[in-house]
Amino acid sequence: MDIRVGKIVDVVKNPNSEKLYNEKVDIGNGEIRLIASGLQKFIPIEKVQDPMVVVLCNLKAKKLADYMSHGMVLCAQPADGSVVEFLTPPEGSVPGDLISFEGFERKPVEQLNPKKNTWDNVRVKLNTDDNLVGCYKNDDGKNIPFMTPKGVCKASTVKGGLI
Repeated sequence: MDIRVGKIVDVVKNPNSEKLYNEKVDIGNGEIRLIASGLQKFIPIEKVQDPMVVVLCNLKAKKLADYMSHGMVLCAQPADGSVVEFLTPPEGSVPGDLISFEGFERKPVEQLNPKKNTWDNVRVKLNTDDNLVGCYKNDDGKNIPFMTPKGVCKASTVKGGLI
């Protein structure tokens, strides 16, 4: 997985969907990604303009409501799905900062193979802990935080939630 810090630099409501925002996300090194996120019902558009976010960058591009989406903005939500909020990088983060997990070598492929369901297999292991920290639950059941060189990535209010 290629997970990085990004900054949403532009957002509009997708004209073909009541759920999607069309975003332009700076993921560092001058690269702007087009990403569609199903957040209209959860986050007001003014809060989607300019936040620092955590982005999964190596998903296969997919057309969503006539908009080519080249990644995914990661969010936290409780099991009931009543709230959705951005997973936020630590203070001082900049677009392009790499997200890593202690004990795992960071060797992302350019694009995940959609036939291997890599994202589907990993997402069930992503959660927020009781301290709001975004984590990957390893095979031993230990939560390993989403880390940047500046610290951990967190949700605002969702404890014990899904990512």
